[in-house]
Amino acid sequence: MIPPRTTSRTWVLLLLLTVAVSACGGPRTKQQRQNDGEQRTDEATLLLNEAEQHVRNLDAARAAPLLAKAEELLAHPDVNLSPEAEMLHSQLAELKARLPHLGEEKIRREKAAAAERERKELEALVEKQRDVVVEAMFAVTEAVDALAGKDMGVEQVAAAQEAIQRTRERLKTGKELEARSADYAASARNTERRLEQAEEKVGRARRVIDFVSGPLGESREAPALEKKARREKDLEARLSLYTEVRDRYRRCGTEAEKLLMDRPELARGTLPMRGRPMALKAVATGCKKKAGLIQRAVLKLEKAKVKRDKARAKLEKLKAAREKARARKKR
Repeated sequence: MIPPRTTSRTWVLLLLLTVAVSACGGPRTKQQRQNDGEQRTDEATLLLNEAEQHVRNLDAARAAPLLAKAEELLAHPDVNLSPEAEMLHSQLAELKARLPHLGEEKIRREKAAAAERERKELEALVEKQRDVVVEAMFAVTEAVDALAGKDMGVEQVAAAQEAIQRTRERLKTGKELEARSADYAASARNTERRLEQAEEKVGRARRVIDFVSGPLGESREAPALEKKARREKDLEARLSLYTEVRDRYRRCGTEAEKLLMDRPELARGTLPMRGRPMALKAVATGCKKKAGLIQRAVLKLEKAKVKRDKARAKLEKLKAAREKARARKKR
């Protein structure tokens, strides 16, 4: 009779042997195959997902062994019993197709990243340079606007010229950026045009100042000279003074007309100058009229001088004749 303990142990051994034989070479049920296929697909899914992450990161070295292992798992026939088999085979094929191109894609992305960094660096440089130019140009605008004021003078013109020069210097510091940024190059050209317009305004203001300090200033001194001429007893000195007065008024009228052609807006507006405001058209008319009046005095004096010179010449001729007659008598 076999002891109970021995019998139990034998039965366990027999059961294990039966299971082992069944597993090794015996036929398996469809459910067992499906379970095996699902286990393989689960493992392949994890491998493919990890490989896909490496492919996204363009890491072919780490993705390749994972794909090889997943391919080995999916090659088993039991996998085809899993509903996920087709999807996993498609994912595997797609990742394997991308694998040879990851190196090129990595280089392309690195170049794109470098280009983006360069673009942002250039953008920052352009923005900084643009701010500097805008600030300088703002000072130009203020200085040029001041030229339209009633108290415009040499100081305001000098300030505008200095502001323009500073802006040109700022543009020079960004010259290299013009070749790298079409947008900044267009902005720089626009600033250049605005500077040219500002220079034209400064030039016109400069001509007004030159007129005020030159011909107009001389015409303002003319009444005092005219008064001096009226008191002068010497004919030639009196003629010289009146001639100078006439010439001052003439220069004033001529230069005023030239200035009107250059700045027609001053025809009715007043001259931007310190002191009593004057309309340029009125100045031109007044100076020319005064020059005409003084010219009459000059003509009278010139005639008087000619008459006097003739009388002197006649007298000298008479004296010479008398001297000649006396000489003949002595002989």
